[in-house]
Amino acid sequence: MKNIYMVYGITDCPACLMAQAILMEGGHEYVFIEADFSKTYREAIKEEFLWPSFPIIVHVGAENETLVGGYQELQSFLSNEDPSPT
Repeated sequence: MKNIYMVYGITDCPACLMAQAILMEGGHEYVFIEADFSKTYREAIKEEFLWPSFPIIVHVGAENETLVGGYQELQSFLSNEDPSPT
């Protein structure tokens, strides 16, 4: 896998929706992992990634996975990335 984003989120979360929009507008592939109906899963994901809120965005590159963070961190990450998505 190369240059795919995993977005852990909640469907009615404004920051989650904005993260999806910025990825879509940039032509980036992403997977949205919906955590609406399991508080236990949401807490486990926050603990696993040591991130306090949603969305939790992970970049999956050719050789590794990198925690990007939330929506604001995604904006910064994308502005520093190669402009041509693959």
